[in-house]
Amino acid sequence: MKPLMLHGHERSITQIKYNLEGDLLFSVAKDHNPTVWYSINGERLGTYEGHTGAMWCIDVNWDTSVVLTGSADNTACLWDCETGRQLGRIEQKTAIRSCGFSNTGQRL
Repeated sequence: MKPLMLHGHERSITQIKYNLEGDLLFSVAKDHNPTVWYSINGERLGTYEGHTGAMWCIDVNWDTSVVLTGSADNTACLWDCETGRQLGRIEQKTAIRSCGFSNTGQRL
């Protein structure tokens, strides 16, 4: 396995996650652009646009259909993994520093 250079984030990376198959890598950084990459070669596939604060956490469900992100803009967002369309937004009183799907993928 060779190391990957992920050129695309403007600030330091705060978390990375692989999907279950291991072919996709999801990353968030202190910029506001959650990003998805091919894990084989580090090619950037796209970003999920909609957050306005530093990104702290990311998770992907078991079938790689939905991505969950948490940000310092006090929101957690659900995204369609393939299209990048925002499916939902949850607002809180403080920054979202940790997020994740349950083992069944039915709960956040």
